[in-house]
Order: sequence, then C-alpha cells, then structure tokens
Amino acid sequence: MIVAFVILAAAGAVDLKHACGAGKAAACDELGNRLEEGLGVRRDETRAAQLFRKACKEKNPDGCADDARALALGEGQPADPRAALPRLETLCKQGRIRACAHLGDLFLRGLGAPQDATRAEGLLAEACDKGSARACSNLAPLAFRNGELDRADRLASRACDLGDPSACSFLGDIYARSNDTVRAILFFKRACDAGFAHGCAGQGYLLLESGADPEKARKLLRTGCAGGDEKACEAARGLK
Repeated sequence: MIVAFVILAAAGAVDLKHACGAGKAAACDELGNRLEEGLGVRRDETRAAQLFRKACKEKNPDGCADDARALALGEGQPADPRAALPRLETLCKQGRIRACAHLGDLFLRGLGAPQDATRAEGLLAEACDKGSARACSNLAPLAFRNGELDRADRLASRACDLGDPSACSFLGDIYARSNDTVRAILFFKRACDAGFAHGCAGQGYLLLESGADPEKARKLLRTGCAGGDEKACEAARGLK
C-alpha cells in the first residue's frame, strides 16, 4: 500500500488521467487532490469533486473521505457539511486515517457540528502520528497561533517530509518572516518543485528582493501566477 502511494505521488498529471480513465480509483483520487490544491495543474475544484465522487463510487476509501470533505467545504458543489459529517465519522470509525484528518478539520472549523477544538486537535494529532500529512499541516498553523513555535515547526516539517508542499511553503513563510532567507528559499523550492504555486512565488519574491537572480525570480513569479497565486501575478505584472 505504501509503495502504491509513493508511485502515485510521483506520477504526472497525464499519467494519472490515463490511469483514472483505465479504472484505477486511487489515481482518480490523487488527480482530484492535485486539481483541488493546484499542484502542477491549474486549480479546478469542480473537476476535483467529480474525480473524488468517481473514486468513491469505485470503493476507494480515501476517495470517499475526499468526496465528503469537498461536499462539506462546498468545493465544486453546494456546501452540505451536515451530510458530509456522518460519512466521515463512519469512515474514521473504520480506521481510515484520511477521514479522521478531514473530520478533525471540520470540527476545527465548526462545519456540520458545533466547533470543538479539543476533539478536533485529538483527531488531527492522532492522524498526524499515523502519517497524515494534511493533519500535520492543519495542526501546524494552530500551534503557531498559540505561540507553540517549536511544535509548529516540527509539525510542518513532518507534513513537508510526508509530501505536503503547502507545509513546505508554510515553513518558507515562517523563515522568511524571521529573515532566515536561506532556509526560507530551501523550503519554498521544495514546495515549488512539487507544483505548489505559493512556493514558486515565495522563492521568486526572495530572489527578487535579494537581487541574487532577477531572471530566475521573474520566471518563478510567472510560474506562481500560472498556478493561480494572484499576488505572484501582481508582482509579475509590475516587473519590467
């Protein structure tokens, strides 16, 4: 199972599309996540939601968890968190880590049920410990806002190492704010290499500010813009 996940994570969008068309439910779900997050492709929540539904209909539990999350958040469809919540609760009780992570996120947001930070953090922490990158990512900014800076760094680092480029970009933002440009660029680069638009934009901003490589900075900002980062678009338009 882990080997299959690694192969999917390394696959390109075109390969995933072909595999999904050939009936590989896990490929449909992975492609849906790429489209939902804009990883190496233009963000398309409507198409992502369709792929999650397809994966779920083909009995893929992660696809069902992602389908329920998209329904709760109204991604590519009208939001219905009350309908999504019991689906995630059932999957989580069956031991599906991704469903538990999504469930924690809904409790944290107060979607489908009253906000319950304690239950949310418990679900997210357990899912993070079991290898859910998204759960670790959701916990990191929460720890940061609570002033637990070391814990936020550990959680984001774990999520980044588990393959969540948004967590790598989050670390880039943290180090950029503390003027640790070298580490900020390293983490932004990891996010950008994984197709995360803000990672390309962040790396571009820092290179532009430092004057180290203006041409590369312009290219990165254009890449970030193409990936849907509006601030990168503004910065790119302002360049001569």
